Amino acid sequence: MNVHIVKSLHRGSLAAQRAILMLAVAGIAAFGTVAVFAPVAIAQDGTAAKAGVYAVIYERGSAYENSKNITEQTNIKDHIAYGQTLGGKFIAGGLLGTLTDDKVLGMVLFEAENIDAAKEWVSQDPGVKSNVLSANVRHWQVTNIKAYQSK
Repeated sequence: MNVHIVKSLHRGSLAAQRAILMLAVAGIAAFGTVAVFAPVAIAQDGTAAKAGVYAVIYERGSAYENSKNITEQTNIKDHIAYGQTLGGKFIAGGLLGTLTDDKVLGMVLFEAENIDAAKEWVSQDPGVKSNVLSANVRHWQVTNIKAYQSK
């Protein structure tokens, strides 16, 4: 690992945390952890999505208090703990953006049987239920990763 990333991480650098997340996603791509998912062709509206990988993009919700840090928001600790309920279906997750200028706050990648199951899981997220976060769930067609394509 890059020494600068390690030093930045010890100082709590958000850039370092983003770099670690990117390294993790790159590692998944390089070593084929995601390769177990079969390619799926879906309709443009996403209704025909099969079991696969889903991405949740979290944004500031209507109850998000701009005067508070993300860690001080209502139900954020419960939101983070809720992610643990995915167990082995969890692929990756973390903060996105600058947290000061961006509306987008974070992303989670996970396995689900279909788009409805993915949306149901997100609907029970304490951060979403309290409107501190809003969420957009998308089926991710993992077709651009070499290890994935070889399966």
